[in-house]
Amino acid sequence: WREGEVDRSTWCDVCRTTIEQFYDGWEQTITGLAADGTFEKQPGGAPKITYNQQIEDFLQGFCDSKWLRQGFGRYIREGCKTMMKAHHRAIVGKFLHEEEMMGTSGKRTMRPRKIRQVCGGGGTRGITNTCMHDSARAPRMMTKDEPCKACIGVVEDGMFLLRRSWLGDQAHRHALPKRKFEVNEIMEPLCNQVFNRYDDEPEARQEACVEIMEEKEDEFINAIISSDEPVIDVCVKEMEWCGRREIKEEF
Repeated sequence: WREGEVDRSTWCDVCRTTIEQFYDGWEQTITGLAADGTFEKQPGGAPKITYNQQIEDFLQGFCDSKWLRQGFGRYIREGCKTMMKAHHRAIVGKFLHEEEMMGTSGKRTMRPRKIRQVCGGGGTRGITNTCMHDSARAPRMMTKDEPCKACIGVVEDGMFLLRRSWLGDQAHRHALPKRKFEVNEIMEPLCNQVFNRYDDEPEARQEACVEIMEEKEDEFINAIISSDEPVIDVCVKEMEWCGRREIKEEF
């Protein structure tokens, strides 16, 4: 979309959040239409989908819907409108032409690939090309079960959740140390959302996330709130899963 409408540094966050939430809204919409007989159910498979007025209504109201009013910063909703205005046909095409089973929470799904196809990242340009060259904000890929990279991903995901939240804007940053309760609430879905973002070793990523939050939750929260080097604080100093040299190579 056009430069100036959304701060360049937020484009990747906007796109990732929009597609994550779009996926949830799409799943609910399609599941409802399949249940009332609008779409043909396929035993053991996804419902056969064709474009209709209900889908059009979902698209038109999506950026102002409950899916993007769930504690997100205003720039997420405004960025969603800009992005969908420019690319909604191409985005919907990714969902219409690649059907999958509904109700896949906590399982490997097409969602991470759809995020890359739309936003870029992982060597993919994407429809919007918003994350292709933003290695700090795009999901970090790993080729095998690597505790260090898994830890880095958990910290970066925590920072992502905080940045896009209502507490993530500059007006609230100075007050974060006094709002740890709210930050903890924002982090609650962190480990359960691993499958939303990764299709490379998501189980290992989730195990790392659970271990971090069970053993070092306070240190994790402090790091993403106030540290200049949250990855080093969590993954090197607290969990001891990374060395400083590994961190340097990653960044």
